[in-house]
Amino acid sequence: MFEFKFQEKSVDELNRFVEEVLDNINAVSGTRRKQMYRKGHSLPEPKDSFSITYGYCNIGYLSKEKYRKEVQGIKNLYETTLMTHHPELKTIFQDLCDTFCDEKIEVDQVQINKNWQSPPHRDSGNVGESWIIGLGDYIGGETVVEYPREHIEYDIKNSFVKFNGSKYIHWTMPYEGKRYSLVFYKHSKAKK
Repeated sequence: MFEFKFQEKSVDELNRFVEEVLDNINAVSGTRRKQMYRKGHSLPEPKDSFSITYGYCNIGYLSKEKYRKEVQGIKNLYETTLMTHHPELKTIFQDLCDTFCDEKIEVDQVQINKNWQSPPHRDSGNVGESWIIGLGDYIGGETVVEYPREHIEYDIKNSFVKFNGSKYIHWTMPYEGKRYSLVFYKHSKAKK
C-alpha cells in the first residue's frame, strides 16, 4: 500500500514522489504498448521501462490470468490491475494534480510511463484534453505535438502541459536519465 501526501509545491516534493511512489511501482507494459514501441521504433521495449494504465480497460484487454474488477453500470469496462490492487493511488494522483496543476483535473485515467520514449501516435479510447507531466532526473525528453500548422515541443519536466492526444499526433524526443511521464485523461467509456 502506498502512502504519500505532498507537503508543498516544490521540485523536491516531486523528486520525493518519484522515489517513494513511482520507483516502487512494479509493472510490465501491456502487450499493445510493447507492440506500439516495436512498431514505432523497430526495437523491443528497453529494459527497466514500462507503460501502464491506472484506471480502466475494455474487456478486450482483459488477461485470463489476472483478476479485474468490473465497473458497475458500464458494460465491458474493468479496473486495471494496478487500480484494483492500489486504489489509494487515485488519492495520491489527485493530490499531485491539485498541488501542481494550475487547472482543475479530476483524476480518471493515468498512463504511467517509465523510460518509455513514445513513437508518433494518437491516443485511442481518450476523450477531450489530456494533461502530461514529466518527472525524474533526465535531460531532453520533450513532448512534441503535431498541430495542423506547426509542431510544438513542450518541456514537460516538473510542469503540466495540456493537449488533445486523441486528436493530434504526439511523441517523445530522445532523452538521457530516468524519465517518468504521467498522462491524465478521460476514458471514452467512463466519461460522465
